[in-house]
Amino acid sequence: MEEKTRHKITLINREVLDINGVINVEKFTDEDILLETDQGMLNIKGEKMYMKQLNLDAGLIVVEGSIKTLTYHEGSSSKQRGINLLGRLFK
Repeated sequence: MEEKTRHKITLINREVLDINGVINVEKFTDEDILLETDQGMLNIKGEKMYMKQLNLDAGLIVVEGSIKTLTYHEGSSSKQRGINLLGRLFK
């Protein structure tokens, strides 16, 4: 039986952000990141952010830059919202 990835966030000096439990990267700019995690959608805001490491198979992302905010949003990813919208249109 495969062990489920635990969701874990490590922030060092507001400059290095290490996140486990990432399912998908929905959006990534140097000021705004939106991640789908196994605990919900996670929005990260900052400045001059860049992806140092990404391994979706392992559920890992490492971001460096100036991290300002981390916010969780309830709900599904944009892909799932798109499917739901199409489903409602064709009822």
